[in-house]
Amino acid sequence: MFKTLLQSCLFLSLLVCNTLGYSQERYSISGKLSDQAGAPLTDAYIYLEHTQIYTMTNQAGEFKLSAPVGTYQLVCSLMGYEKKTISIELHNDLNVAYKLGPDREMQLDEVQIKGKSVIEKVRESAYNVVAVDAQAMTNTTADLSNALEQASGVKVRRSGGLGSRASISLNGFTGRRVKLFMDGVPMEGFGDAFQLNNIPVSIADRIEVYKGVVPIEFGTDAMGGVINIVTNQRSNTFVDASYAFGSFNTHRASVSTGFTSKNGFSVLVNGFLNYSDNNYKVHLDKMLDVNTGTYVAGDYEVERFHDTYQNKTVMAKAGFVKKWWADRFFVGLTVGELEADVQNAYTMEIVYGARTRASKTLLPSLEYYKRNFLTKNLTARVTANYNHNANKSIDTVARLYNWYGDYATTRTGGESGTNTLSEFKDNNVSATANLSYDINKKHSIKLNDVITGYERKLSSDVPLDQLTSATDTMRRASRKNVIGLSYGYRPSKKWNVNFFGKHYYQYVVGPVDTVTVGNNSQYEEQERSFQTSGYGLAATYFFNNAIQLKASAERAYNLPSAQQLFGDEVLNTANTSLKAENSSNFNLGVSSNSRFKNDDVLYVDVNGYYRLTKDFIQRVQSARYGTVGNVNFGRVRNIGADAEVRYYHKNKVMVGGTLTYMDLRNREQIRDASSSVASSTYNNRMPNIPYFFGNADAAYYVHDIFGKNNVLSLNYNFNYVGEFYLLWESQGSSSTKATLPEQVYHDFSVNLSLAKGTYNITLEALNFTDARLYDNFSLQKPGRAFNVKFRYYWNRRK
Repeated sequence: MFKTLLQSCLFLSLLVCNTLGYSQERYSISGKLSDQAGAPLTDAYIYLEHTQIYTMTNQAGEFKLSAPVGTYQLVCSLMGYEKKTISIELHNDLNVAYKLGPDREMQLDEVQIKGKSVIEKVRESAYNVVAVDAQAMTNTTADLSNALEQASGVKVRRSGGLGSRASISLNGFTGRRVKLFMDGVPMEGFGDAFQLNNIPVSIADRIEVYKGVVPIEFGTDAMGGVINIVTNQRSNTFVDASYAFGSFNTHRASVSTGFTSKNGFSVLVNGFLNYSDNNYKVHLDKMLDVNTGTYVAGDYEVERFHDTYQNKTVMAKAGFVKKWWADRFFVGLTVGELEADVQNAYTMEIVYGARTRASKTLLPSLEYYKRNFLTKNLTARVTANYNHNANKSIDTVARLYNWYGDYATTRTGGESGTNTLSEFKDNNVSATANLSYDINKKHSIKLNDVITGYERKLSSDVPLDQLTSATDTMRRASRKNVIGLSYGYRPSKKWNVNFFGKHYYQYVVGPVDTVTVGNNSQYEEQERSFQTSGYGLAATYFFNNAIQLKASAERAYNLPSAQQLFGDEVLNTANTSLKAENSSNFNLGVSSNSRFKNDDVLYVDVNGYYRLTKDFIQRVQSARYGTVGNVNFGRVRNIGADAEVRYYHKNKVMVGGTLTYMDLRNREQIRDASSSVASSTYNNRMPNIPYFFGNADAAYYVHDIFGKNNVLSLNYNFNYVGEFYLLWESQGSSSTKATLPEQVYHDFSVNLSLAKGTYNITLEALNFTDARLYDNFSLQKPGRAFNVKFRYYWNRRK
């Protein structure tokens, strides 16, 4: 651990020394670049040869940079024009003007250049990755979790309406096996006020979904894959504001604005607010009689009455772009807060009427990115954040509720059986250092180091002897360090391969159940650490630039997360004795992106995978309290496939869809490690995990409606989830097996965009057939909902 910290400190020291090295007296070189006719040349590259000092011309063809006293070769370069090199002696400020002539070697009778989008480049990497264009959904009321479901192999599990807890299933791996990143920074400690279930999709430019094997740049212990949310990083001036309201008294508002000056100073602010009563109707087959404490069978339709949710968050960052010392340097601060009622546990049978939770987030951050760092072809990236979460869970009303809102007074301390007035602070820290060096066109290496830390502290003002026990005062802390090294070999444009290795380290301290006498547990504070290594490779090959074949394999580990180890003090219980999962992963995929003569495009992506996981971390439910916890569970094997197909007809029609099937089974032949009894659930499908699901969507665009530069779009989504088991499939008779039925639902929206997208209005009908939808231990989700959204967008550089 000390060695890794020393490496990170050395790297940061080099960064500081590099910056200080330019602190001597400097003189400016300013000027203007134009073509032979005198027209200004925009985005030309101006640099001092054999240095890291460079800039680019603005829209007026103007540029400015600075350097210490000396003799330099000033180079002006722009594609399509001849390169000009001028020798200058710098001992005072200079003001110059140059003209560039056309590059004769590039003058052809006819030339057509078609660049690749960032999304296309992501798809063409050696890793099994798909990219979702989030900007295409900015006029909808979708949050990031909704956008994710547009990717093949992804299923977002929700426990209810707006703001409900969401977990991600990616090719059969769920929960913390799938790691979330925002701009390459781990989101594990971002807090409940800033999560996928409440962040508007407008904050993102695209969402990258890496399935199974992931690049070492993320430096993570992900075993099921990585989801990287790439935010808007516009270096211009803009305003993007929206407001939406809809069913269940739901209100959503967001504002994004940015400003970039000519000298590269940049400010970006994002703010959003979400509110909902979540008072949608649910259907029950039995109702609790609070007077007798018994359930009465029947067909009940009731309205949720204690599920209000609200959160507000502001993200702000300021810094510089396109400077000689940094391509991007930003210091940021995210502030958010959340207040929510708790309507029910992880079962519909237990309902609460007074239980609440709250959270506040304070997250300062730092980002530094530089190409040609210290030397040519070396890229450096450093990120760091510290997240302080203040959380509160209140359950002090001694009542037993039913779904009508009726209640009876109980002798217990709270609705969950014990008094809970839990106030605690979660402190998370994360630091990443990444170096990438292109040795030449064929060979490259990358080094990445990620250090994360977590600590929970009790912060309640209530006397300890009233609402806490000795267990509550024990330390709860975790530290992780994942360091990775990769080597890339690209012998030609047709194929490339990446080899990588990772070293994992985790330290945990917390209460451990050591002795159980009857129903009483005895805990003691224990410390433990774990370290191991993993490895893998990813390769890709192109056939005639039209078909791409991908293959990857790895030996990976998933270190238990803070929530799995320590719970959330609300509905997730702790288990600090969890062990790391380990898995052997294999992936094979093929994709094609074909463009036809009429500019129609057909995109096809098909992937198959195999996973064998040991010490699988499984979520288990407590029927008595409705809570869930995590335990290590033997061996699990998963074989599956997913596919995505999309067809684009010019700029008028888009039709596409995704489909996922997986066979996730228990491969542990004995009941547990302490016995030799055969397991009755051997070869059963793993419970409470959908294994067959998909969606289809279509869009039709009408251009220049009601005037030039206006667009009317009609959008339809079809969603399907096959029947799956809630409990082990071998348990119960054919008529009593616990299953969730097949679910089919439809969404439709209409959007009118005026004046090149400046003014936008959207009408949505979600689940318009009012299908009954369930998830996560049969928790019911909202039925039919209608929304309207207004959006204003202004960009100075369109």
